[in-house]
Amino acid sequence: MTDQSAASLNPDLLAELEREREFLLRSLDDLDAEHDAGDLDETDHMGLSDDYTRRLAEVSRAIDQERVAFAAVENRLSTRQRVITIAVVLVVAILAGLLLARASGFRNPNDTVSGDIRQSSAGLLAEAETLTFEGDWPEAILIYDEVLDISPANVEALTYRGWLTARLGENEAGLVDISEAVAVDPDYPDARVFSAIVLDDLQRFGEAAEQIQAFDQLDPPDEMLFLVESFNLRANVTAGQITQTFTPGEPIDLDQITGTLDDVARAGAVLSQVGEVVLAQRAFDAVLAEDPEQIIALVGKGQLARDVSLFEIEPQIAADALAALDDAVRLAPDEPVIRLYRADARVVQRNPDGARSDLQAVDRDALSPDLQALYDSLEAMLR
Repeated sequence: MTDQSAASLNPDLLAELEREREFLLRSLDDLDAEHDAGDLDETDHMGLSDDYTRRLAEVSRAIDQERVAFAAVENRLSTRQRVITIAVVLVVAILAGLLLARASGFRNPNDTVSGDIRQSSAGLLAEAETLTFEGDWPEAILIYDEVLDISPANVEALTYRGWLTARLGENEAGLVDISEAVAVDPDYPDARVFSAIVLDDLQRFGEAAEQIQAFDQLDPPDEMLFLVESFNLRANVTAGQITQTFTPGEPIDLDQITGTLDDVARAGAVLSQVGEVVLAQRAFDAVLAEDPEQIIALVGKGQLARDVSLFEIEPQIAADALAALDDAVRLAPDEPVIRLYRADARVVQRNPDGARSDLQAVDRDALSPDLQALYDSLEAMLR
């Protein structure tokens, strides 16, 4: 593995997958030891050994393939495209990894092979995990049905049957399962995250925000935190709350919005991307009224100044946005992205000398490929 490919993969996810691989290797050794000690008969030993060996191969492939895929994405796509692509790929990787490590029928280092109803569901959960990883979600749902026939309160089966059902387009039906999982185990983070995502899809933003709040009170694993970030879930939910609560003509009262100042600032960026420019500006202004040096809000508001049509239609909003970028540069003068954004805005607002000054402050060779493309575009316009 090259350094570049390692850098292109989220290190928390990589560590989680590698921990799962180590766990499966230890589990295979444990199976052999229990078989040799007479605690496990030949049939169970062969069946579980085959399951663990298959899953070990899948996790190993996931590690290798994700490294290659992420490296390719890094070289090929813009920052926004990269986030979307990673989120899609990550859903499959996380489903496989979580079902490996935490589904109720799976062994952990403190489990024995023989025992209660959890063990009787182990093979079915393993099969559902494999089908999920392979993308055969309808068949995986049927296997979860069988698990729930055996153990109706199995929180992992409820959660993942609901999640797959929702991903297949039946949000309401999926939410029933996930909500039941939350009722069975309110501290299960996967159910809270999936519930928030589905509620966001259903535009039930207030309820989604409650699920995120509950999730934040837990000690969630890194891959669930990364999934929240990959879906931009906090910002999307907060943006939804803003659109449902306020009109563009009124100021935003932060007391009526769930989320931190960072969440509201990022929500402003979401709103600007979907064309809600006035609401976006009001979101940024509400944050900056609380903290005039909130860098996310300053940069987000400043990006509005890069919109040519906004400069022509709403020149005052564009001018205020450029002033926000000036403040952002003052607070972070060595941050090249902010300099590039201001150079772009200055080109739009017909200030070529200011744009050249910003470009001169940036080391092009230290930029990522997509930012190098922006640099080159601006430099070409200024010739």
